[in-house]
Amino acid sequence: MARKERQQAQGELVYDEVVSDKVTGPVEYALLSSARTPRADSPLLIWLHGGGGTRRFLEACRPQFLQAWAERALPAMVVATPTSGWSFYLDYHDGSERWESFLLEEFIPHLRRETGVTSGPLFIGGVSVGALGALRMAFKHPAVFAGVVALEPTVEESFSWDSVPSRDQVFMPLAIRKRLFGEPLDHQFWKANHPTAIAVANSPTIAASGLTIYLEAGDQDRLYVHHGVELLHRCLFDVGISHEYRLTKGANHVGPSIGPRILEGLRFLGRELWRSYSNESSIDSLVEIQDFERRVRQMENQSGFRRTETVTSGAVELSVHAQGEGRPVILLPSLGRSASDFANLADRLAGAGYRVLRPEPRGIVGSSRALAGITLNDLADDIAAVIKANGGEPASLVGHDYGATVARATATRHPDLVRNMVLLAAPGPGPTKPEPTTAHRRVFVPELSTEEHLEAIALAFFAEGNDPVVWVDGWHHTLAAAQTEAQQRTPTDEWSSGGHVDTLIVRPMEDQLISAESTRLLANELDGKVSVIEIPDAGHALLPEQPAAVAVAVLTWLRRYG
Repeated sequence: MARKERQQAQGELVYDEVVSDKVTGPVEYALLSSARTPRADSPLLIWLHGGGGTRRFLEACRPQFLQAWAERALPAMVVATPTSGWSFYLDYHDGSERWESFLLEEFIPHLRRETGVTSGPLFIGGVSVGALGALRMAFKHPAVFAGVVALEPTVEESFSWDSVPSRDQVFMPLAIRKRLFGEPLDHQFWKANHPTAIAVANSPTIAASGLTIYLEAGDQDRLYVHHGVELLHRCLFDVGISHEYRLTKGANHVGPSIGPRILEGLRFLGRELWRSYSNESSIDSLVEIQDFERRVRQMENQSGFRRTETVTSGAVELSVHAQGEGRPVILLPSLGRSASDFANLADRLAGAGYRVLRPEPRGIVGSSRALAGITLNDLADDIAAVIKANGGEPASLVGHDYGATVARATATRHPDLVRNMVLLAAPGPGPTKPEPTTAHRRVFVPELSTEEHLEAIALAFFAEGNDPVVWVDGWHHTLAAAQTEAQQRTPTDEWSSGGHVDTLIVRPMEDQLISAESTRLLANELDGKVSVIEIPDAGHALLPEQPAAVAVAVLTWLRRYG
């Protein structure tokens, strides 16, 4: 039926239906393709209509798709729109209709089988209620979707139903609200399906996925959805999730502006897709970018935004890289490594309004070589000296691996100087795997060949498929030995509690050195309130593997404290 019709001219609409036990009755849908026979790796776009709409929505949008294809603003793809009425694309509170489950588990696999687009990237988008559903599903399942295009989504300007403005309750009729969210309304269920709340709760995973996000609303929207879209934009912006946001001047929720705005959304999607197809940069462009970066750093140094300070800790001098202004955040590097590992995160945090301090450990990069006989207490006192030298305001500590141990020691010994902690790939109690542990030790053996060194780095620190070359340098074996001995010299009960500060533990999901059980035991050891999140597609190195996700996780945590 539909397969036969799809052999008609490119750009023609095809209508079909699919039966499901997750929703009532067969679901009609429309299909639009830019090619007679789509390639298996062509993109697939689920294009969702507004409240009360039907598959005819795709027919109404067909001119915009044809124009985008004609001007090569949008690559060849397959587009599908199901008829879902007033479902809001939601799994209902009472379970009677499960539209989100239908789309994800049945409709999309059905489309891939029927169209032959079996391996192409999956996108989702739409207008109004369709945009709401698209955001909800993309933010819940960022690893499933490559991107989301949301025009005038009906997003309430709130994180809880109790504080939803009355103007934001207009676009959902009361009878529909009761059917979707229960009677009385289930506040937790509403929040669990609210795109802005989902985005904040799932922000590190969204960042790690590289999800492409386009948000748009009109500034004269008579349903006032631009207020909720603005809040969502600010939440994404504040934690560093990359996205494009547009507030279209003079645009209403309906009317003549809709067509051009849809076309702009498709052009955005096309730009992202064309970039993924051809992401190579010329040597000239790389040199230009590097030269620009060098000049910006010079200007930052001249303005005082970036500088290197010397801090005295007893008889020891520490070289401290400082950036930005605001609440202090101190970054503590891993075993035998320098503060340069945090350069990317420091830039992101300083740009977000924090004063970022990166002390170089004793023994390297300008800090005193006082390593003989040191303990964790000495290293904690070094961090306390850095905090005091910068005004004494309690600081947030962000430590990676051994840096997490130093953070815990500092919070235990100087709880009045520590606001909270973020522990990245933090070691905890429990057994380790022999092979990665041996590889970790071999990383610090200077006699290894380059090939053997890289093999050890890859096994101990990087998830499969991630390039270990970025960490081929920067290993200081004398420092690593001294830091290991410092921990051995310090009784566990003198440093392990982490004081009583709130702590975020960030665990790389592919960490071969630190198991999930070890992380759980670590959380139990700490005295303060502990939260744990996981970052996908990252090993123990984490920082070079998922820099955006780490930054989003840290910023999301820091924003909780004002």
